[in-house]
Amino acid sequence: MWAPGSCPAEPPALVATLPVPDAWHESYLPPAISGGLLLAAGGPAPGAAGDAGPDLVALVALDVVAAVERFRVSMPLAVRGAEGSQVGLPRPLPDGRILLPVYRWDESFTVYLIDADGRILREDDLAAGREVELDVYGADVGVKLWQEPLAVGADAYLASWVYRARSWHLQCRDLATGAARWEAPERVIVVAGEVAVTEAEPERPGVGGTVVGRAVADGTERWRLPPAPIFPERARSFGAVVGDSLVLVDRGRRLAAAALREEAIVARAMELDVEPDRIDFDDLARAWEREHPPPGEDLVGYDLTGGHERWRYPVEGEIVSVAAGPAAVRAVTVDAARRCRLERIRLDGQHAHRDEPVTLDAGDEPPAIAYVDDAHLLLASATELVCVSTPAPRTVRWRLPLPDSPLVPRPNPGDRRILAASIAVTRRRVAVRGFDAVRIYAG
Repeated sequence: MWAPGSCPAEPPALVATLPVPDAWHESYLPPAISGGLLLAAGGPAPGAAGDAGPDLVALVALDVVAAVERFRVSMPLAVRGAEGSQVGLPRPLPDGRILLPVYRWDESFTVYLIDADGRILREDDLAAGREVELDVYGADVGVKLWQEPLAVGADAYLASWVYRARSWHLQCRDLATGAARWEAPERVIVVAGEVAVTEAEPERPGVGGTVVGRAVADGTERWRLPPAPIFPERARSFGAVVGDSLVLVDRGRRLAAAALREEAIVARAMELDVEPDRIDFDDLARAWEREHPPPGEDLVGYDLTGGHERWRYPVEGEIVSVAAGPAAVRAVTVDAARRCRLERIRLDGQHAHRDEPVTLDAGDEPPAIAYVDDAHLLLASATELVCVSTPAPRTVRWRLPLPDSPLVPRPNPGDRRILAASIAVTRRRVAVRGFDAVRIYAG
C-alpha cells in the first residue's frame, strides 16, 4: 500500500469506474491481485445480452495503476445459457498465471489454467465421467452447487465444492500437469505451506464440523480436531493464518448457552396456562437473556504442523471480522449492547498477548477489516472506508464515503457470521468491487 509515514492526509480520490462481469456470490469478495493486475470474475459482461456475444466473459483483468482493462477471458456458455454458468474466484499463481474455476450447471466443473496475458493453457475437468457421483450433474431447476475458493501450495491446487449443503467434495491436483493427486469428502479452508486445512463432511445434520490437517502432497492426515456442531451455525470458523499458527473463531461457549436458553424457554412456555398460539416466545427469550447475558466467543491459535492448541483468548461478544497483521491477529467484535471493538492479539512464538480493545464508532452495523499492514488498517462499513493508524488505531487518518456497501459474508454455506469486504489494496490504489463495476481510488 503506502510506505510507512507516507499515508495521505486526505482520502484517496476516485480515478476510474470500470465495468466487470456481473458477480456471483463468491466472486463478490476481495478482488484477486496479480502484480499490478486486478482480476474480477463473474457472469456475463455488463450491458445487453447481445453486447456480451455468444460466449461467457468469465474474467476481466484491470491495470490498477493505469485504470484500464488489459485483457478478458471468454469461453462457451453452458447449454442452458448465461445463467447456467457460475464462475468462481480467480486464484493468481506466483509466476503470473491464473487458475479460474467454472461450473456449468448440470454439465461440468472445470478449472482453467490461464497465462498472464489471458490465453487459456489447460482445462482440468474435475468430474469427467463422474458427474453424478461428484454431484456436478443434478438436473436441478436452479444451482445447488457452491464453490469454495481455490487454495494453492506445494506445487498443487485444491478445489472443493458443496452440493445442497450435505455432500462435500475436494480434489487436489498437480499444478504442472493437472493430474489428480487425491480427493476427500471435505472442503478446503486454507493451505499454508505443505499443510492443507480442511473441514470434513458432516456425519449428519448438526453433527460434524471436524477440522483436519493434511499433507498437500498426498493427502495424509496429520491431525484432526474434535468435531463441533455446524447447525444452526458453525461452532468454528476460519479466522487467519499467522506464521505457523491457524487461528479459528470458536463459538462453543455461546452455542452452549443458546441451547440452554432454548430449553429454558420451552420449559417456561409449558408452565404457562395459556394456549400455545398466545405465547410470545420472543418475550420469553428477552426475559431469559436479561438474567443470563450471552457469553462471548474465543479466538484460538492452533499449531499448523501438529494441530495442538497454542493459545486461547476469550472476547466479549461476537467476532464478526478477523484479519492477519504483522505478528498479530486483528478482530472486530460486537458485544450484547452492540458496542463495537477492535481487538489485537500479539503473537510471540507460541504465546500471545492481548492489547486493550479499542472502541469503534461503527454506526448501526459493525465494519470488516479490509486491509492491515505495519502502518495502516482499513475498516470497511456499509457506507464508508476508514483508515486508522495500525500502531494507534484511535488515530483516524481519513474517511472515504462509499456509494454501495462493500460488506459480504465469507463464501461458504452456513458460515455467515464472519464478514469480509470486497476491497483490494495495492500500489497506492484502493479497488472496491461492486456487482458489475470496480471503482479505483488513488492516494
